[in-house]
Amino acid sequence: MAKADKARYEREMTTHIPPKGETKKKFKDPSAPKRPPSAFFLFCSEYCPQVKREHPSLSVGDVAKELGTMWNNTAADDTQPGEKAAKLKEHHEKDIAAYY
Repeated sequence: MAKADKARYEREMTTHIPPKGETKKKFKDPSAPKRPPSAFFLFCSEYCPQVKREHPSLSVGDVAKELGTMWNNTAADDTQPGEKAAKLKEHHEKDIAAYY
């Protein structure tokens, strides 16, 4: 019995692929500049209080759905959040260049 088990074990070990070890969490420098918010996030931070005032009974998910609908219905020429996001991105790129 032991010889049969040993033979089976050796057969299985020839085709065995060991699992990869856990990857270590990448260290994040707390003093590194944070990423700039997207245009949609800026839009949401501006209009979220308004939606909550108009519909106080909505849940967080429903408020997010309403904001998404409002974002999709905004005119393409309303580029205020996009322009602000572009400015913040340029500022972030300068900060990153200065950081490294």
